[in-house]
Amino acid sequence: MRVLLFDIDGTLLTTAGGGNRALRQAIEEEFSVEDPDTRISFSGRTDRSLMVELLQRNKVSPTEANCGRLRRRYGGLFGAELRRSGGTLLPGIVPLFEALDGIPNLDVAVMTGNFPETATKKLEHFEIRRWVRWIIGGDLDVHRDDMARRAASVVARRHGDSHQETIVIGDTPADVLCGRAIGAKTLAVTTGEFSRDQLTPAKPTLLLDDLSDTDRVVRFLVDDELLSD
Repeated sequence: MRVLLFDIDGTLLTTAGGGNRALRQAIEEEFSVEDPDTRISFSGRTDRSLMVELLQRNKVSPTEANCGRLRRRYGGLFGAELRRSGGTLLPGIVPLFEALDGIPNLDVAVMTGNFPETATKKLEHFEIRRWVRWIIGGDLDVHRDDMARRAASVVARRHGDSHQETIVIGDTPADVLCGRAIGAKTLAVTTGEFSRDQLTPAKPTLLLDDLSDTDRVVRFLVDDELLSD
């Protein structure tokens, strides 16, 4: 059994800033903050770490209760903002998932810094949720390596001794590094905020411009004669 853990933002799709706008609105409405400051780096982060930093930046105590309030308000606003902003499904995603669908001994999942509920909304909005069997989100871990270790635990429970290999697919150095933290192969793409020169030092197993070369990507992700019995 081979497990594929796809990142979402910058790897599968973009939301044209919809998440940032929903966060700004959520902070403003939930905590009565005028003109909230959301000028922080989002790439490669977990939503749990983002909630803490955003609350601190806007002079709100990052208690569990306040983080929960922000998460609920953000989640309630995000769907409408996504529908307004639209966003883009990145090159090659649908053909890739179609090619992977039905290949035996392959478990296709998402490992994302997003909260599971907003991750699901993104996948559903772009009509790709049906190809994803399960989701690990960034709701419990501040550090992405810890999120990857949690994903590895899920893999162990799901597949036990039948697990052969895990591959992490993402667009940031953090995706590559968290994959290495769990002994996974990594595929990095430059469809997010990071260039080849910025991704190369993280030493991904394979570095591509995007996922549009379906045959090449499938060979890397699957090989072993398509994991046939």
